[in-house]
Amino acid sequence: MLLTEPQVLRTQSRCHVVRARVRGGDVTSVVLKHFHQDLVLGLDEWAGLELLGRHNLTLAPGLIAGSVDSRLLVLQDLGLGPTLEDLLQGDDPEAAIGGLLAVARLTGQLHARTWGLHGDFDMLRHALNPRPGRVRIENARYLLEHVDRLRRWTDAVDAELEPGTQEDLEHVARELAEPGPFLALTHGDMAPGNTLFTAGGPRLLDFEYCGMRHALYDALMWLLVVPLPDELILRADVTYRITLAPSCEAARIDSTWLRARALLATARTVNMFQWMSPRALERDREWAPGFSERAALLRHLARARALREKLDPTPALSRTLDALEERLVERWAGTESFTWPAFR
Repeated sequence: MLLTEPQVLRTQSRCHVVRARVRGGDVTSVVLKHFHQDLVLGLDEWAGLELLGRHNLTLAPGLIAGSVDSRLLVLQDLGLGPTLEDLLQGDDPEAAIGGLLAVARLTGQLHARTWGLHGDFDMLRHALNPRPGRVRIENARYLLEHVDRLRRWTDAVDAELEPGTQEDLEHVARELAEPGPFLALTHGDMAPGNTLFTAGGPRLLDFEYCGMRHALYDALMWLLVVPLPDELILRADVTYRITLAPSCEAARIDSTWLRARALLATARTVNMFQWMSPRALERDREWAPGFSERAALLRHLARARALREKLDPTPALSRTLDALEERLVERWAGTESFTWPAFR
């Protein structure tokens, strides 16, 4: 196989992505990903895509080959097509709505079809190169190891860590580490730009942050992270839940479902305080194109509170977050929320 006409698709600190034409092969082009910095991410993606391929799940680009020594993956080229971000940035609201619901359905299929395959994934990943730790354990540990960053925020706005906050955080961390019936292969980076609509249907791209963790980690994309109309969030949640439920009994029980949504949203909101510096109190910065740090943090707080309204598994931690929200809303009155062009 001879590769020619390289076209750079993306160059980042963690990897370079190139499309190349193929001469003398069964396919006309392939995509090459070179993990020049973080090999762990490359091997995580390799294991995730290999798991999907072994179970004939056409939810992502197919893995053609890989080399640990060269830090290189050779992937199926899915061709051209719009991403979910393209649809949200467009002027057709129906296309954007249909795209989001298709992504929710695709995500449900990913989780439903990989439920119970954690042993297979662990063996594939270990065979490539033993991983320092499971991704869900790393997520749980990060939440607990950086409580001081949450305290920086409460100190900065003259709020308090409510008694019982630490115990609630430990409870959340245990759920992240051992998600029980919700354990599935997750994509891990459900940005709108990571879903491509191809002639063969939607496909998830860039499994660099994939791993076996709580399935609703991916669902946070529409539940919490991406600014969307409330009615569309509800429709995406129902679509995802209906797709997941046949394989996940816990998804059929309202109280279990509501609790899981609230818990994951709370964990991600704490992470936002751990990722952002209190310097945002003095100066706002871009969090994503068109979306500022302040707007993102206020949205997380409001959405997480809404998801806890019917069932709150962490009341003390919730009071801490509510106090932070109250102080920040006072300070940041007038912060503009973000609306996608498709919904303006």
